[in-house]
Amino acid sequence: MKHKTFTAVYAFTLLISAALLFSIQPLFSKMVLPLLGGTPQVWNTAMVFFQLCLLGGYAYAHGTSRFLSIKAQGFLHLILLIVFTVVLPLSIPDGWVPPADQNPTLWQLSVMAMTVGGPFFVLSGSAPMLQRWFSQSDHPDADNPYFLYGASNLGSMTSLLAYPVIIEPIWTLSAQSEIWSYGYYGLIALTALSILVVWKATLPQTKTLSSSSSVTWPQRLRWLLLAFIPSSLMLGVTTYITTDIASVPLLWILPLALYVGTFIIVFARKPLITAKHAAIGFAVLLIAFFIQRIAFGNIPPHPFINITLHFTLFFFAALMAHAELVRARPAASHLTEFYLLMSLGGALGGIFNAIIAPHYLIIPFEYAAVLILACFVRFMGEDGQSFKEFLSPLLRRFGEKGMDVLFERNSLLGAIILIAGVFAANIPSLHVFYASAGIVSFLMLFFLLRRWSFAFIAAALLLMFPPGHNRGYSGMHEVLHQDRNFFGVIRVKDTADHERVLMHGTTSHGAQALSDEYKMMPLSYYSIHSPINAFEILDARAGQQRVASIGLGVGVIACFQRDDRHFDFYEIDKDIADIAEDPTLFTYLPDCGSPYDIILGDGRLKIREQKDDIYDMLLLDAFSSDNIPVHLLTREAIEIYKRVLKPGGILIFNISNNHLDLEPVLKETADELGFTAYAHVTEGGTIDGTDLRYYPAHFLIMTDSSSLLAQLEDKGWSEAMPRDGVRGWTDQYSNILSVIGNVVATKRAKAVHEANKAENTE
Repeated sequence: MKHKTFTAVYAFTLLISAALLFSIQPLFSKMVLPLLGGTPQVWNTAMVFFQLCLLGGYAYAHGTSRFLSIKAQGFLHLILLIVFTVVLPLSIPDGWVPPADQNPTLWQLSVMAMTVGGPFFVLSGSAPMLQRWFSQSDHPDADNPYFLYGASNLGSMTSLLAYPVIIEPIWTLSAQSEIWSYGYYGLIALTALSILVVWKATLPQTKTLSSSSSVTWPQRLRWLLLAFIPSSLMLGVTTYITTDIASVPLLWILPLALYVGTFIIVFARKPLITAKHAAIGFAVLLIAFFIQRIAFGNIPPHPFINITLHFTLFFFAALMAHAELVRARPAASHLTEFYLLMSLGGALGGIFNAIIAPHYLIIPFEYAAVLILACFVRFMGEDGQSFKEFLSPLLRRFGEKGMDVLFERNSLLGAIILIAGVFAANIPSLHVFYASAGIVSFLMLFFLLRRWSFAFIAAALLLMFPPGHNRGYSGMHEVLHQDRNFFGVIRVKDTADHERVLMHGTTSHGAQALSDEYKMMPLSYYSIHSPINAFEILDARAGQQRVASIGLGVGVIACFQRDDRHFDFYEIDKDIADIAEDPTLFTYLPDCGSPYDIILGDGRLKIREQKDDIYDMLLLDAFSSDNIPVHLLTREAIEIYKRVLKPGGILIFNISNNHLDLEPVLKETADELGFTAYAHVTEGGTIDGTDLRYYPAHFLIMTDSSSLLAQLEDKGWSEAMPRDGVRGWTDQYSNILSVIGNVVATKRAKAVHEANKAENTE
């Protein structure tokens, strides 16, 4: 009974500590997100901070374990837990605003250090420290305290999965911070109880833990590598998925929860999935990814399919690496060193993705690069079974000798021949290239259980088909400019359709015709056929006019000019502003002749500084790739927008999106604020008499002017539609789960298509 109580106290303390540790990550990241434009890089930077704090916590646990007794270490840990209560409840300090014209990475790291750094640091040391105390006790399992890591990871996963499903939908950020503070106070009490229990259960003399051998540097390097791979992949897959959907806690948490879940599996006394099965699962899913890319080319898969495939691929890759890591773990005497180096490998993975890659890799290739690295650590702890043995009953009919030659002696040669065939197939045509790559993907099954052959073929295919990079995208043939910064990847390309396109991530952020005849014609989402026809309402009004746009793109709306109209463009990314004003790339701003100002910084923060009633129209057109930053759509943000609009002014949102149904969210907010919301969807196509394309577009307008509503109805607009289960968003509340899938937008688009079809028939 004594030992059961002892184990229960330690397991519960570790569970609560880990739950607090991992719930603080989405909580505080969501707090800081509105100040940084909603970019996915906010989460990557936050993860680097948390990984560095975790490394610091493990170093603190390792160092104090070497130089302090258990009693002294326990007393110090309790004091530090109490000291860091001074920052509770957690919040962003007043007056902290990111720099408008510089990379905000250091600012974000600084504000996190000032607020959550202390509590996260001391919580990070709890897991290795409590396991060390346990190992020095008289408990029968003291020689193998690693099983307690399962309780710690169970707490981590529980808090992560509960956040988007329970915590985020129910409680505001302020309430979450208060609840977290109470949990922290409870942990202090549990830690004190754990110290009291271990003092009574510690052996009279310092216990000498068994150690079969000393730890070598090759072992340490292996720990670092095997910890680096899952950490980097976690951030790589998160960036890949959130680039086009939304940078929100749900899509941050799922990869992190899977990452933690692999630890639960591999540290179990009887793992549900072995290292070998994890390696096979990873290989099969990688082949599935290649087949999907090759079969569907540049057509984006359904978001659910895409998320499922990549998250499952990541899970098996992380599970494979962590299984090899656990298989290489040392005896309990080196426990804190093992955790320290494991944490260092994780931190290096975060630094690579969040700091090194954005600065030195113009193309976001880090996800693919680390997938390649994962291929080479398959079966690191064993040679791997031959495919001949795997399918021996089937292969026997072809003759043992022939199969020996094919699968044993010349497997690497066969891999080299296959790779050469794929590259050679690129010469005749793109179609032959894809066909050859598809054949190779299927042939990879024959090397499924071979380490080096599979790795070389997979590496070749990942170099040719990296996630997030489309080969021959939309007929684009010349890249004029390419760069990458905190906010994403930027490309300027010319197309075979005689257009110049600005790409942010995988999404077009504006286009201009290359021919002089059509150079001033608005394209993309702003053609004469799009819902931007709201400018015609503004044109009918007399007097001086001032128009604001949150989001610049290539400056296309400057061509909706009038002699007495001025434009203010609010743009968070200085590189975008430089591209829009570069006459060698785009000429809307200089050629259209409209007077304008570009105001750098987050649009919501900057527009809040303006006086009341100064704008006739405010257009919200801010995207990060294909996702709209959530903080620009909240009730508090819309109250700011309405304050700076003149009476009867037009507040218009471009909510065109492939994955999220934003019309119902804005309708609910409009109802709460006493406004009416009207929406309009238009189909894509080509402008009459040209081959110039315009895109499908979905816009929404909020107003309290009955005369404006009547004018909108004349132009095809109709009242915005609700959706069951959708609430308006605030700075304290947003729920991405409720708006996944364009139910309302699809319904509108279908109605528009049927109406156009009927009109053309007539």
